[in-house]
Amino acid sequence: MESGTTEATVDPTSTVGRERSSKKTVKVTGSFVHSKSEEASNRRYVAKLQAFLNSYYLANFMAAVVMIDAYCTCVDIDATAAGGAPPQVFAVISDACLVTYTLEVVALLTTFGFRELVNDWMMMLDVVIVGCGWVETLMSSLADGALGFRTAVLRALRLVRIFRLMRLLKRIRPLRELHKLVMMMATCFRTLLWSFLLCFVVMTVWAMLLVEIVYPNVQEMYRERGFFVECVQCRRAVSSVMDANLLLFKTVIAGDSWGEVAVPVIQEHPSTAIIFVGSLLTLVFGVLNLIVAVVVDTFADARLNDVQNLAEEMEDEIEHDRKALGKLFARIDKDGSGQLSLQELIEGARHDSGFQSRLRVMDIDEQDLEQLFHMIDIDQSGTIEVAEFIGPLSRWAHDSKTAPRFIKYNMIQTMHLQEDLYDLSVECFQKLAARIDDLADQFHLSKLGHGRPGQVSAT
Repeated sequence: MESGTTEATVDPTSTVGRERSSKKTVKVTGSFVHSKSEEASNRRYVAKLQAFLNSYYLANFMAAVVMIDAYCTCVDIDATAAGGAPPQVFAVISDACLVTYTLEVVALLTTFGFRELVNDWMMMLDVVIVGCGWVETLMSSLADGALGFRTAVLRALRLVRIFRLMRLLKRIRPLRELHKLVMMMATCFRTLLWSFLLCFVVMTVWAMLLVEIVYPNVQEMYRERGFFVECVQCRRAVSSVMDANLLLFKTVIAGDSWGEVAVPVIQEHPSTAIIFVGSLLTLVFGVLNLIVAVVVDTFADARLNDVQNLAEEMEDEIEHDRKALGKLFARIDKDGSGQLSLQELIEGARHDSGFQSRLRVMDIDEQDLEQLFHMIDIDQSGTIEVAEFIGPLSRWAHDSKTAPRFIKYNMIQTMHLQEDLYDLSVECFQKLAARIDDLADQFHLSKLGHGRPGQVSAT
């Protein structure tokens, strides 16, 4: 009986269930998702070649090559216009530039592949430019062989090489604004065509009114009053719709000699001021300003939809900011240990003006600084390293997500506390259930023990 009691009894102080987990790590920041080729490439030479093609040094070098090639093209065009031949050295330099372009295109094909080349229209533009260059070289060689080809038009193909600057400007940081202007022109090209068509339609409407109403007045002024005797172009300016269109373009759009025809006619026939002034107001203050507004709106929509370029610009800005944060970390780290304690972080916030400005932008005061320290201390070591310091401060300052990050951190901590409370409750209920089972077994055994003596006496 004693052995059975011992087997059924459970020690209430023994550990029942699983132990509570230790303090969980709260991680509120992370890295963006990158492709596998960006993180680790199995082919080292391809990775090195890709890094070389994306370097600023190559971009600056290729920009210089394009400018030299453009200068050689200008010398060739000037010599051809003068009826002579350009110096041979410029032809050699131009061919060397074409070979350089070809090598770069081959390197791009080797690194990114044909599928990536087809998807990127700027790379396709490079291929077209190089192809035009070789076609121009081939046709020039055939013409030198006395096959009778006219290469005056084909030489214009060499001008296409200047468009290679579009892709190079994107990789040169000081010229980003110029790249935006070029991209705006390329993006809004179709909008500009429709805008020119609208402008031409409005001009044609006013031109028809000029021919119908103003032209008889001009003829009457010439025959009876001797106006425009020495100006043949003035008499012809409103004689047909296309001539009137040319007059409006010259006077209203280009702003050349508006009063040469309009002022004498308005002085003699004041009612014609409605046509001249109306065309000026509708074209200059109406259509042209409308074109500017539509072009800007089109570029804004295209920029919002161009997520690839936006991501590249954001990545470049973050990389530039990481370097600045690295220098800031070095200034705050007085002992040069490569780690910052909470006290060093507070002292840096008090004495470093750059760090103060960044905290002000992030809307972090002195009371929030300690919580910020625990948030970015991912490994809970009591110190923060360079990577832990740069990541959150770089992304939060640009995205203005400080308040949501704090809320996320507190929410995750609350969830972890709830999990710990749940684990503790489960453990306590398991102990309580075991204790109740133990008491029930003891009560049952004690009841059986009291019943046996009575049975013996009866026997």
